[in-house]
Amino acid sequence: MRWLVGLTVLGLFVSLAARPLEATSAQAAPSIVYFPATGHHLAEPFLSFWRSHGGLRIFGYPLSEAHEREGLLVQYFERARMEAPSGCWGHADCPVQLTRIAALLTAGRIDPAFAPLSLQTPPPETPLRRFFPETGHFLSYGFLRFWLRNGGLPVFGYPISEELSEVDPVTGQTLTVQYFERARFEWHPEALGTLWEVQLGRLGAELALRDGIDTRPVPRQDGVPDYDPALFPRSFRLPVLMYHDVGEPAARYRIPLWRLEQQLDWLLANGYVTISLEQAFEALLADGPLPERAIVITFDDGTRSQLAAARALAVRNMTATFFVVPGRSALGPAELRELRTMGHEIGSHSVTHRALTRLDDGAVRWEALASRQQLEEWLGEPVRFFAYPGGEWDSRVAAIVALTGYHGAMAAWGGTRWTRERRWAEPRIEIDGRFALDRFAWYVERF
Repeated sequence: MRWLVGLTVLGLFVSLAARPLEATSAQAAPSIVYFPATGHHLAEPFLSFWRSHGGLRIFGYPLSEAHEREGLLVQYFERARMEAPSGCWGHADCPVQLTRIAALLTAGRIDPAFAPLSLQTPPPETPLRRFFPETGHFLSYGFLRFWLRNGGLPVFGYPISEELSEVDPVTGQTLTVQYFERARFEWHPEALGTLWEVQLGRLGAELALRDGIDTRPVPRQDGVPDYDPALFPRSFRLPVLMYHDVGEPAARYRIPLWRLEQQLDWLLANGYVTISLEQAFEALLADGPLPERAIVITFDDGTRSQLAAARALAVRNMTATFFVVPGRSALGPAELRELRTMGHEIGSHSVTHRALTRLDDGAVRWEALASRQQLEEWLGEPVRFFAYPGGEWDSRVAAIVALTGYHGAMAAWGGTRWTRERRWAEPRIEIDGRFALDRFAWYVERF
């Protein structure tokens, strides 16, 4: 009877893995889609730009149809307005740029926060703070991290203000905000360490109102599908580094702190931007933004020595995902909450760290489900990602994990190519604690 259950679960895993492939291979990706939420279409050239630069989270839904305005093809979105040369509708190869909507909407403001800073000697750039002489403003901490992770200069432009407090007209909440040429960042500390710790103001909606744009829904054109990320192929190279213990002496699963710091500094010097697994899976499954040199750092097992690594990351404005074994980890609720206040992400690594491929279906389910539930009880928030103990998994195990409330899972090896078909066993790179810097760099750049 057990073989029948195994076949059923295996079939489920194959179905889960194959569904995105079927959606993308049955027909060519559409060049126009429809959004029932606002009743508007999105077509080329704006469709490709919208998908490749952040999709819903960065730009929001379309609020108008694409139309000619002042010699340009334009379209309004909740948080942006896109522009292309006149006559480009339907042409994917046309250049697209974003309107400087925040600069337009704040023109004439005389708040002190908008006054450019005159500095005789620009301060040195650090991972936590950067000065932009082009506009005379600083960009710091969480806003800097968000800017780097989600598009930087091409999407948001330069900062045109310092941080300031503003009252949200809808909620009445006082928020810390900062204006950029094309966006307004809003800080939400209650969502620290998630994709929503920084949110973007609905400046596109404000500009549409100012410009008198008709945002009423329009009927769907014949044959146009609803937008669904599964309609579009999606894969990318993303190095995910896997560490374990931190300390001396160096060993396969133990890296000295000085060597880890050397590697982190090398990543920064070479333009790498750490992202969370939440952002990585959003990019894979929902057309979310992905920095050009994105990297994910993970630590397995939840050893106490990893707190030193977490602090080394934090002072560099970098983050990591810590996969914890609640049944035996040295990191308890207080330590995990400390990691979260630094902006790090917590994932599950099972309850007991047993090899799941050697357990029956019920035990696999318990290891995955009970560990998630325990961590969520400690943290008071969802735990969305799982890492297989010892890197051991097969299609049966992956299918069971997929049914226990996670959003994705990580293997231990397998390269750097992410695909939707591998959602329940995306690859990582094991970083041996004895690696010299040149070997570490080779794995990051070429593996």
